[in-house]
Amino acid sequence: MFDNNPEEHYIKEGDPGKPTYYIIRRMDKDTNLSALYRMTMGHVWYALSKGWLPVVDMQNYPNAYLAPEKLGKENSWEYYFEQPFGVGVKQAYDGENVILSNGDCVKPFPDYSMNLSQKKNEELTEWRMLIKMGFLTVKPQLKEEILAMREEIFSPEDNILGVLLRGRDYSDKKIKGQPIPPPVEFARNKAREKFDEWACNKILLITEDKAVVELFRDNFGNKCVNFDQIYTAHHDTDEGLSASDNTPYGKDDYFMWGKRHLAQMILLSNCNSFLAERCGGTTSTMLLATKFEHTHFFNLGTY
Repeated sequence: MFDNNPEEHYIKEGDPGKPTYYIIRRMDKDTNLSALYRMTMGHVWYALSKGWLPVVDMQNYPNAYLAPEKLGKENSWEYYFEQPFGVGVKQAYDGENVILSNGDCVKPFPDYSMNLSQKKNEELTEWRMLIKMGFLTVKPQLKEEILAMREEIFSPEDNILGVLLRGRDYSDKKIKGQPIPPPVEFARNKAREKFDEWACNKILLITEDKAVVELFRDNFGNKCVNFDQIYTAHHDTDEGLSASDNTPYGKDDYFMWGKRHLAQMILLSNCNSFLAERCGGTTSTMLLATKFEHTHFFNLGTY
């Protein structure tokens, strides 16, 4: 049931005593999973404040994780996450009161400029509460499979520093209003400083830039494990993405492309400490983490 009106509006309004379903949709089909998760979090918060039941619709709106032939048939949100109240889109659209969200985000939502302090009663703690209450839950079986990747590479005794750096391709774009990433050599030096200071013995590196991988490997040797190394080994395939690849995993496997993004966030969130540039992936990682022992974020302003 695609509706091209991007504004929030009722499509059915009946008995006020019956539940009102709030359909969360995204009109930009190229939004990545990290951003979709955080934008959905904002919509869930908004719906709860209104007394509505939020339902995520990634079935009737094209997105990067749904094969074109499955449009209108499967809900790609449910590939990765549970529905906030366990209500699917069919039940919601069959309800007496149905509101479509706007096709974008609502504010507030946890974006890259959010205060990432882990102290009690801070903004991050409030957003994490939605996850703890079960409104934005990763599919349990999928989460178990992703955490199994960690066990294949790291031991329980390892003190792991998670590092998230987008790389030179992103910094070359210089998008107005976006955070300025650190120079890669500066980031590598800071990682070495914190690695030693926090007594870490392994690094999990997430980056889209092969040059960053090489720089870290030159400095940390086999103590540095990059994400592709984990992901490709776990799936026992030579079709894995290179660090700089930006196309769906394998041959248009939309589910695997999303699983890859989710695995990055979950694996980082299960490190002992976290060092990262300011970006949406950093915010998503902080939301999914229970608590890091140490964190360091590069705050270099915006373009």
